[in-house]
Amino acid sequence: MKKQNQLGALYAIISTVIWSGNFIVSRYAIHLSGPISLAFFRWTTATIFMFPFAYKKFMREQAIFKANAVYFFLMGLVGFAIYNTLIYTAGHYTTAINMALFGSTVHPIVAALLAAYIVHEKLHWKNITGIILGLIGTVYLLTKGDMANIIHFKIGTGDLWMIAAGFCFGTYNVFVRKKPSGISNKSFLLCLFAIGSILLFPAAIYEMKYVQPVIFNMHLLWIVLYIGIGNSTISYLIWNNAIQKIGAGKAALFGTLIPLLSSFEAVFFLNETFSSTQIVSGLIIVTGIIVNTWPSPVKKIVAL
Repeated sequence: MKKQNQLGALYAIISTVIWSGNFIVSRYAIHLSGPISLAFFRWTTATIFMFPFAYKKFMREQAIFKANAVYFFLMGLVGFAIYNTLIYTAGHYTTAINMALFGSTVHPIVAALLAAYIVHEKLHWKNITGIILGLIGTVYLLTKGDMANIIHFKIGTGDLWMIAAGFCFGTYNVFVRKKPSGISNKSFLLCLFAIGSILLFPAAIYEMKYVQPVIFNMHLLWIVLYIGIGNSTISYLIWNNAIQKIGAGKAALFGTLIPLLSSFEAVFFLNETFSSTQIVSGLIIVTGIIVNTWPSPVKKIVAL
């Protein structure tokens, strides 16, 4: 159990490190592509990249996919088409740090509560403590260490989009545990990538023609490759493995690392100033994660 916890924690950390750059990229890309088009490019690229690795298994498992068509449609809709469109829409209205803060604060709470209710994951005192510490660390980062700042803080349009995105991802995290048996991780993701891409296609065409034309250049190409391969294919495979090993509630808590990581990335890529607040916030968040994932001692049964 201890090894499984450690491996699950490692998978979750790797995924959050990769995902943390998504908010930086989405802010950078606002002048190159509309949010729906960018989400469409992401999942189309992910589908193409995953196809050669998952096609054979997908064909062998297609009977299971057909029998659970509603489940896969809803997962593709909520966890992929809507979730990422909300993120990229938020990028047009708010900062990368706010995106990371709101998205990563909401989804662990949603995931933990839904996991307790739907898949009957026990909401242990460790989970609750970890969530509370994660929230404290996030709020500390948000207020720059001065709680008086929260009085003047206003939730903008982009922040609301990110809160909605957090609900979507928290829901996805839980329902991954409901994945039908007999489905491999690769074919599972190939199906959801494709569904997300297909659902976004007509809206993306409309957006490109009537709302915001796409500027095709090398910057956009590198962004699409990053979000389509690294941020999608690789990170989702690793993340789903983390959920299978430590559960949706525990895995989701690692999302509280994202605003911290994004704030450090903002220093390098967006020329923001590094502060001691980030260190204190990071220590609080990491403490919460350690408490949440620390294995409970196994009680020995003494034979009489």
